[in-house]
Amino acid sequence: MIAILTTTDPVKLSAAQALLAAETIESAVFDTAAGGLWTAIIPMRLMIDEADAPRARGALRAAGFTEAADGDWDLK
Repeated sequence: MIAILTTTDPVKLSAAQALLAAETIESAVFDTAAGGLWTAIIPMRLMIDEADAPRARGALRAAGFTEAADGDWDLK
């Protein structure tokens, strides 16, 4: 598994996970407990199978997300 998104924003995380689910890309969220305690310090990670990465990136881009160098995705 690889991290397709790292963020401290639970709304962005939820939106990205729902988008991937609509594309039948399975995902899991890691570090939610740590993220809840230290929201500004420890980002949560949206994990997917590495084989799904190209489709996932394409789906996120098509939905208006742009990829940042730090592994986060921002909405345009």
